[in-house]
Amino acid sequence: MSDNTRSVAPTGHHLPALDGLRGVAILLVFLTHAVALPLEPVTAVDAAIRSVTRLGWTGVDLFFVLSGFLITGILLDTKGQPRWWLNFAARRGLRIFPLYYGALVFLFILLPHLTHWSDPAYATLRANQAWYWTYTVNFLSAASHGSGTPLNTGHFWSLSIEEQYYLIWPLIVARCGPRVLLRVAVLSGIAGLLFRLAIVLHDPSNAVATFVLTPGRLDGLMTGGALAVLARAPDGLASLQKGAVAVLWVGCSVLGALSVWRGGLTYQDPVVAVTAYPVIALVFGSLLVVALSSAPGSVVARVLSSASLRSWGKYSYGLYLIHYPVLGALESKWQGYRHGVAALDGSPLPGVLLLAAVAAVASYALARLSYGVYESRFLDLKRYFDRRPRAAPPPPLARAPQSALSR
Repeated sequence: MSDNTRSVAPTGHHLPALDGLRGVAILLVFLTHAVALPLEPVTAVDAAIRSVTRLGWTGVDLFFVLSGFLITGILLDTKGQPRWWLNFAARRGLRIFPLYYGALVFLFILLPHLTHWSDPAYATLRANQAWYWTYTVNFLSAASHGSGTPLNTGHFWSLSIEEQYYLIWPLIVARCGPRVLLRVAVLSGIAGLLFRLAIVLHDPSNAVATFVLTPGRLDGLMTGGALAVLARAPDGLASLQKGAVAVLWVGCSVLGALSVWRGGLTYQDPVVAVTAYPVIALVFGSLLVVALSSAPGSVVARVLSSASLRSWGKYSYGLYLIHYPVLGALESKWQGYRHGVAALDGSPLPGVLLLAAVAAVASYALARLSYGVYESRFLDLKRYFDRRPRAAPPPPLARAPQSALSR
């Protein structure tokens, strides 16, 4: 192993590079919501910036890859311990439920007493609140083509997918050895592709259903899960280091060609919905391998270890939940931000960027405050649900015992 390989922490422990990748993921999502969606192009520069920032929807796929990698690693490292599933469920619940349900309490219980909203969109939101409380917003989004999740709450669909994954995947890991788990990951990816194909063949206009329904979004979760299994194989991820770079470049080239062919890479496009998700998952899976294998002084390592990016990654859950409603609130207060600037041929870009900057600062401040004052109180309770591995797992790029894939 190289020196940088030895420095990588065991999977299941804190891996600093992953904070940087979380930061990349939340920034991609933020740019789509804060720049691409409100920007109505007037100039060529507007159009170019909108085309680039529209790709930010793929940030959710990066979150899925990271979730699959980390959750599968935790489950494999603690499998067979007493209270194995209880400890996992309790620790996950302490991480995600307080902020999620706290947001719902504010949205559905407190906010009606603080403001007099006569907006029909709020009436729709209140009528559909059962979907939010039960982590089934993705089904609502698919059934309503997105119209059932107004007032910048549509992004809750991905949180529903994550929760559904947390409920089902541990049961599969409990029953399967690593080799079988790899087969499950591959077959799930194929099944997801067939699921998306069936939907778009039945109704090409409802490609959004492939984007928000769990069976259609297994590519990233299964890619991350497969990498977690391979990280515990005899050679770890060492055998994938060179191939990951090649896959990264080839995958980006394929996505670029698809974007040129389809006039953009949007999930509303049925062709993109069927074909692009596996490629995106492989690209981000390769990026994960590269991030874990990069030497400390490399460009990738320096970027991912930057304090600002890792800070965004640390608070990414709060940022994801908060940023879109914050954007909506700011837009409602400053409706003239899209007015064009005469000196820039009427471009609305300066106003959009200013609103994005204010939203970024406000969202970060709220997410950091929430983490320090509110969420951390629940995170401290994790100590009652310890998940110590039976033995220290090997580093993701190191060798593991020969029996690692024999169970």
